[in-house]
Amino acid sequence: MVSELMTSFASRRPVNYKETFAAIWWPERWDEVDLGQGYHTNMYRGLNEGAKLHGRKFDHIVMTKDMAPNVINRILRARNIQGVILTPPITANEKTPELDWENLSATIIGTALRHPNFHRAQASHYNVMVKALAMAHRHRYKRPCLLLHDDIDCRTNRAYTAAFMAWGHSRKYIWKANSHLSNGLPKWLNTVKPDVIIADWEIWYEYLPEEYQNCGFITLSLRSNDSPITGIYQNIANIAKCAVDLLVRSRIQHECGEPDDPVLMLTTGTWVHGTTLKLSGDPLIAEDHFADL
Repeated sequence: MVSELMTSFASRRPVNYKETFAAIWWPERWDEVDLGQGYHTNMYRGLNEGAKLHGRKFDHIVMTKDMAPNVINRILRARNIQGVILTPPITANEKTPELDWENLSATIIGTALRHPNFHRAQASHYNVMVKALAMAHRHRYKRPCLLLHDDIDCRTNRAYTAAFMAWGHSRKYIWKANSHLSNGLPKWLNTVKPDVIIADWEIWYEYLPEEYQNCGFITLSLRSNDSPITGIYQNIANIAKCAVDLLVRSRIQHECGEPDDPVLMLTTGTWVHGTTLKLSGDPLIAEDHFADL
């Protein structure tokens, strides 16, 4: 009882301030932080909450035209900031800013920035897809198809595609396009005749032909955990907190520059029962390759 009481006291004690980190933002993402809700706001909140848990705080720096890498380097040196988190860019073809990485500890959120290969926190896109397939199978859906945006497919290192095909589904049931507005989608759906549609993002649901909005629909990335759409909430705030954990680890170990053995911290997201998937009253028992879920 004494041990439990002392632990309770310790958990309530505020963590003393230790140092300031920098979060580097692309302008397009930063512009939506002030919306009060959504992906960017949640990432911002997760970073700040994660820092507070470790006695740190963040200076948020936006890479505007006036904030060239050499300017950011001067700011970091002037403020004695040695820990940096890179937030994800809008597209997968952006390059990592050329900061003085050899003298910085760095962590990346997401998969878009590949080089240098720092520690990173991200959703486990492969396991997210497996979770979606398992739920579809459990509720007796047998003909899934997958809708993917080209940039998302690239950004996730083809993980969604790999998981979909690894569990026995043909490539011909994968639709990839560079826009959600595609004239060929209705014809393709009529050809493959799915009983459940799995999509990388919930916005696909808005562009489905009306007759397919009554089909089962699962999204791999929900905007919020109270969405009416069925799917997986990847929780960017939690991923951001994981990135802070990794950065604190690097600072404690005095790591600077690109690590020899980067740590990858993965989250699997939360399943949300929306209204776009009819749940079978007699769900199937998962097969062996779904058993771990």
